[in-house]
Amino acid sequence: MVFICVTCPCIKKYLPLLSSIIFFLILFYTNAVVTTIADRIAPYYQPALPDIGHKILPYWSYYQINNYLIIIGYVFVFIRFLPQSDIRITVFRRWFFVQGLMFGMRSVSIFVTSLTVPQPGCVTNITELATPAVEAFYVIFALRSTCGDVLFSGHTVAFTICALCWTTYARGEEYRPFVFIYRKCGFTREFHFPEWFIRPKLDAVGDPMTLYLTTYIVWSYSVAGYLIIIATRFHYTVDVFLGCLLTVLTWYTYHSYVKRLLEKRRFLIARIFVWFEGLEGDASTSISLLNGPVPNQPTELPPVAVVSAGDARF
Repeated sequence: MVFICVTCPCIKKYLPLLSSIIFFLILFYTNAVVTTIADRIAPYYQPALPDIGHKILPYWSYYQINNYLIIIGYVFVFIRFLPQSDIRITVFRRWFFVQGLMFGMRSVSIFVTSLTVPQPGCVTNITELATPAVEAFYVIFALRSTCGDVLFSGHTVAFTICALCWTTYARGEEYRPFVFIYRKCGFTREFHFPEWFIRPKLDAVGDPMTLYLTTYIVWSYSVAGYLIIIATRFHYTVDVFLGCLLTVLTWYTYHSYVKRLLEKRRFLIARIFVWFEGLEGDASTSISLLNGPVPNQPTELPPVAVVSAGDARF
């Protein structure tokens, strides 16, 4: 009984994260199933569509580079946020949730519209021997490759979410290990960098509002990833454009909704997300995306030195 009492708070703390991971896995698998269906009905016999990005960028046949670049992006996100105990649960809970939403949207888009295959010589190894529900597992574990699931780009979604994690949650803390090592090595020289260079500006509740050196680098990496996706003919340019646009809109729409959750808690869906986000407070409580509820401090107005109406002069 003591063991149960001790572990229950831990279970309660991680339950929203666990539900987010389950939500992500369900839609990840759904996307894989629909991918196999879309690949079977893709018009392989038709030539690729005209594309401005394909005309401008030279063709690079090494399309596997896209997967490696995404893995690098994931690794740096985990290295950056996993050690930061105060926000890591929040970051990964929202990351899995938004990534799941994007997989759900992509499942619809690649099913309802089949585009011709943009990659020259791409041949699917999806077979008719198994059902899409079974073939999906082969796709998930990279044992099968597909060519016809193009609109919109899932690789672009991955690049964009990684960049948005840095933009929304990083406040320059990633420089602290380097400063610590620098001082441990005995160096004492102080360097004075512009404020915008090493950390973003914060709003009234402590959330980042602007970009700084690290986020500029991260977005440059993501844009380079977009261009490589197009150059390898992995997707059409419109697939990349829509993937980035939808991800940014979904990300900021959800985070704006989180900031106003306590105002809407009379609705059932809002109460579910209040639990999901672990929020407490009333409608007047401000919400920080990093720190949670921030009680509003009452502002005291100075006394007005007007004794009678005749004292007010115009």
